Amino acid sequence: MLTAYQLGSLAQLEASVGNSAQGMKHLSTARRLLGRERPAIVDAWLPTVEALTHAEAGSPSSADKALRAASEAVGHIPMEEPPPWPWVFTFDRSKVAACRLSCGARLGLAEWVEEAQCAATAALASGHDKQRALLVLDLARGHLASGRIDTAFALGVKALETGLRYRSGRVVEQARSLRRAYTSRTPAKIVRDFDERLHDVYL
Repeated sequence: MLTAYQLGSLAQLEASVGNSAQGMKHLSTARRLLGRERPAIVDAWLPTVEALTHAEAGSPSSADKALRAASEAVGHIPMEEPPPWPWVFTFDRSKVAACRLSCGARLGLAEWVEEAQCAATAALASGHDKQRALLVLDLARGHLASGRIDTAFALGVKALETGLRYRSGRVVEQARSLRRAYTSRTPAKIVRDFDERLHDVYL
């Protein structure tokens, strides 16, 4: 089970750097190792990783199918014993909503981001600062896709500050990705401020 968890985490990492094919291979191996008799939390978590992998590959229909599978599996979690190690974290509908938000940001689907935002409130209020910063950057990308430039980069600045405070290369790279998604010959002041914060950052 630990090996399957590690493979799932590795799949998530591969997807985040654009290597979706390798991510799917890791997920396939993880499922094969777990077999059919596995806890509901596994059946909820793995599809969210799969959804992110499909989103990075630009496949909204496949991402949506995986998210629906995750949502269905979440309903079975309370019926079981506490999840086995290493699945010691809680996993609920807010986590699935947060994943839909992230997928929507990667796919440029503002409606997914907006639909999931309220349901993902618990995840957005998470005590894990770096994870919250990554989710806020996804939310910023959703606002950017809707044309709300000021809101997008106001959120981006806050998330970037967290990334710099914790020296998180992953957060900073996602902040750079947000900036690359916006092009303008005359960027607004908040975008210029964002650029200044990113300038000469090496982690």
